[in-house]
Amino acid sequence: MLIALIHQQHLDLRELFARHQEALLQGAFDEAQRWLSHYMDCQRSHIQIEEQYLFPLFEKIERASRWDVSLYKQEHEKLEKFMQETKQDLEWLMQQDLSDSDRRRNIIALIDKQKTLKGLNEHHEDREETAMLKDLEQQLDEKALKFLASDIKFTWAEVKAAVAHAE
Repeated sequence: MLIALIHQQHLDLRELFARHQEALLQGAFDEAQRWLSHYMDCQRSHIQIEEQYLFPLFEKIERASRWDVSLYKQEHEKLEKFMQETKQDLEWLMQQDLSDSDRRRNIIALIDKQKTLKGLNEHHEDREETAMLKDLEQQLDEKALKFLASDIKFTWAEVKAAVAHAE
């Protein structure tokens, strides 16, 4: 239940980032910036959901996995750092007066640099889905899981609605 719910959020986030990169590839910087902004807002909301709803429960249960909440928090901080760098890199690129070739090469360089953000995200998501969420699903009772899932679904629906409204 939780794994599927959070996995869907991860897929939603990947889609937003893919739209950012598609626009970037096309040289549509304003659109790339808009999708990056949506991604960052949703990623921050996703992090807030995890830290508000999941982490306090995860700290209280007996974990089968070797990772504790501090690792997930550190990864969240790294994600924020890489998101800020990506935003700054795009803003820098948007301000440059470049030849077509230099512009394309800078786009390539930016997409290459974004692999770090994507890689961290993929490892983080995998760790959450195979460890933290699995532990929570195994140790929380059905009533607690349903209540938690309901809160998370409602919160994420609000986040997605805000992005859809902004499009």
